[in-house]
Amino acid sequence: MNSKRNISAPTTIRLSQLATIFQGISPSRNSKISSSEKTSPVINIKNIIKGQINTKDIDTIIIDKRKYIDRYTIHPGDVIITCRGTMLKSAVVPENLDGYLISSNLIAIRLDSTLDPALLCVFLQSRICHKLLLSSARSSTMQIALTVSDIEKIELPIIPLDIQKNLSGLIKATEQYYRHLIESANLRRDISHQIVLKYFMQSNYTSIHSGEVADE
Repeated sequence: MNSKRNISAPTTIRLSQLATIFQGISPSRNSKISSSEKTSPVINIKNIIKGQINTKDIDTIIIDKRKYIDRYTIHPGDVIITCRGTMLKSAVVPENLDGYLISSNLIAIRLDSTLDPALLCVFLQSRICHKLLLSSARSSTMQIALTVSDIEKIELPIIPLDIQKNLSGLIKATEQYYRHLIESANLRRDISHQIVLKYFMQSNYTSIHSGEVADE
C-alpha cells in the first residue's frame, strides 16, 4: 500500500480576475483652469508613509470635467501601490479619503469581494512581492517603472473567506497595537525631553539672563 498522499498545489488566480486596476491622473492632462475653479486633492508617492496615507502635505489640482476625473477617483478599500520612483509602497484607502484622486505615480486596485484589501496590501509590502515586481520593473536609471499590466499579472492563492476574516482581524489588531506602542514611545520621549529642558531652564537659562540683568 502506498502511504504517500497526493498533495495538490494551491489554486491561484490572477489579480486581474479579482479587481479593476487603473493608473492615476497626470496633472498636466487636467491642470487647465476652468470657469468653475473646482479643485480636487491628489494622493502622490510622498503621501504613503509606513503603509498609511498621510494627507498633511497633499497637493490639489484644478479639474475640468467630473466625468473625466471619475476614472482616477479612489474609494475606501481600494489598494494603492507606487508605480514610479525608487521604492515600492502601498496602502489601503481609508473611509475619510473617499473621492480623492491619485497621481500617475500610483496604481489603484479595486478588489471584488473575493479578497480582503488588507491581505493584499500585506502581500504587496512583502519582500516576495517586491522581488517579483522589481525583477522586471526597473528602468535603466534604476527607477521603478510598473504598469497596470504588471499588476494584473500577479498570481495569488485562493484563500477561503472564513480564513481571510480571521487574518484580517489579526492584521487590524496588530496594527492598532503597533500604533499604540509608537504613540506611547513618542509620549515617553517627549516627557523625558521636557524633564531635561526643565533643568536647563532652571539653571543655565536663568543664570545667563540674571547675568545680563546684572551687567545692565
